[in-house]
Amino acid sequence: MEQAGRARARQLRDEDEDELTFREIAAVLEAEGVQPKRATRWHPETVRRMLANTTDRPPTLRGRT
Repeated sequence: MEQAGRARARQLRDEDEDELTFREIAAVLEAEGVQPKRATRWHPETVRRMLANTTDRPPTLRGRT
């Protein structure tokens, strides 16, 4: 489900000429029934972080060196 949300958010960002805000993208995901991984609702900051990650892999914590 998380991958579907990520793909849909990217699609919304890329196809909209006026560039939807993160809040608007979150609202569309909620209206379409796409659930976030850890919450009951999409938060605009979650959408921002998700779209900032250019890979399809989630960010990982790195150990200290």
